[in-house]
Amino acid sequence: MEKTIHYGDSELSVSNEVAEFLESDRKRRVAEERSDRRHISKSDSETVSAVVHDDSFSDPTWETVLRILTLEKLQQVIAELTEDDRILIYLYFYCEWTMEQIGEEFGISKMAISKRLKKLLNRMRESMET
Repeated sequence: MEKTIHYGDSELSVSNEVAEFLESDRKRRVAEERSDRRHISKSDSETVSAVVHDDSFSDPTWETVLRILTLEKLQQVIAELTEDDRILIYLYFYCEWTMEQIGEEFGISKMAISKRLKKLLNRMRESMET
């Protein structure tokens, strides 16, 4: 199922999973700007939008193609995650649960969640780069 989203000055059709990921990423950035109450640093949680938006190119066609290719790659990376990893991403970014709440849900400590999330985001970032 596809959803149309506004991204920059364009409208793109993406899967619901990608749209939810981007929306949760937006919410996460807003929350980080209010306060840094999370256990991982901002540099550890760089977003897809940082990869997608490159000011060195001003050609709108190039930017649209780059966005679409990046979103397709992100969709592929998310599809390859385990169910637990997708749930972790969903609870943290979309539901904006604290690591303590997620730890209670998974039955592990918030430190374990922090480490797991950091490793997961690094793996996703590496997958996006290949």
